[in-house]
Amino acid sequence: MLLETPFTAVSRPASEIYEAINTPSEFAAFMPDAVQGFKSGVDFGTPWFAFTIGGMPEIKMVRTESIPQEKIVYSTPMGAKVSLGVVIKSTASNTSEVKVYIDADVNPMLRMMVERPLRRFLDDLNDKIKQVG
Repeated sequence: MLLETPFTAVSRPASEIYEAINTPSEFAAFMPDAVQGFKSGVDFGTPWFAFTIGGMPEIKMVRTESIPQEKIVYSTPMGAKVSLGVVIKSTASNTSEVKVYIDADVNPMLRMMVERPLRRFLDDLNDKIKQVG
């Protein structure tokens, strides 16, 4: 299941957005209000962050892809395969466009249950990224 936001304008250069999103400890600032227990760290040189949403089990995401000023992907290291990505396009020296997506390997029954909350999560995350600064 692939869910994504459209590209949205951000009044910051791609380098600032990339630095903020590429640093897991900074990712807390972008998390929707429903997120609880955010923590971050580095295991064996790999940055990660973890959080819970509404009583669900903790979700841990490790950085799996990082293309400077273009794309960052965090993925679950085990269990259900879920990736959270941010694509950045520089549009001018001080403006950019950002798209956030979730790619999750879920069965059709589970999809019906998680699609709406994940869509809300993406929209909230995208709104907070627009406020980078």
